[in-house]
Amino acid sequence: MTKRAFAAICAFVAALLAAQPDETQARMISYAYDGVYVGATPPAPGLSEPFCEPLPLNRIEIKNGALRAYDGGRQSVKGFVTHDGFFNADYYFPGRQGVVFEGAIDDAGRLTGGIMDGGCAWIVNLLKTTRM
Repeated sequence: MTKRAFAAICAFVAALLAAQPDETQARMISYAYDGVYVGATPPAPGLSEPFCEPLPLNRIEIKNGALRAYDGGRQSVKGFVTHDGFFNADYYFPGRQGVVFEGAIDDAGRLTGGIMDGGCAWIVNLLKTTRM
């Protein structure tokens, strides 16, 4: 997948979610994907510059449709999951504003998403381990 294709997919999902008013988004949130997801987040080959390092994003918790992750006690991810398994979140680098983190969760419990920042891109691949 090229950077352009990845960026286009992220922009498309963001546009779909942004087009919904807040009240509608609240009705779209699903508890069906609640649980703990673990894995690793290395730089995406072919999409990242050589200086990019893995993100410390190896565990995400979803409770009542709210997607959250923490890095050393600091909240690093905040978002929500829809009934279709799509999620819209922000990833927070230390001391900075959030960047878009979007993707989907399939019926097998695989959470896949993407984060881009500067010359780096990460494809997040986590697996559900427990239900909340």
